[in-house]
Amino acid sequence: MAAKKLIALVIAFFALVLAIQRPSNALKILEDPICEEVNDCFEYCEDFIDGIARYATRECCDNLLILNGRVKYVDNGVRRYCYCIEDFTNSHYHPPYLQNRIGDLTAICGIHRSFPISEHMDCSKL
Repeated sequence: MAAKKLIALVIAFFALVLAIQRPSNALKILEDPICEEVNDCFEYCEDFIDGIARYATRECCDNLLILNGRVKYVDNGVRRYCYCIEDFTNSHYHPPYLQNRIGDLTAICGIHRSFPISEHMDCSKL
């Protein structure tokens, strides 16, 4: 649990640095309360997506299901989730995401995601 708090502090620090360097987009992400929930849920999937873990965990699938159910009730939910995930992925070091693993989550978790998972995507087009 202490590791999660440390990670949250590091994410907040890097978000602040981004806000200083790129105030227009980064500040929106920093202020978006949805990002905290998205980050808390999405972190359970990252080790699978970046190839560190061999299998997606039940927690990953459960949290994707939660996010999938909530995205439609958030104003501009798909775009905001996209920005939040990109902010999360770019806020710390990790191996690059494996596109086939992102696609595999649909079959593994038995859901069709209604939001993208990407490190580098133009979320403004969603």
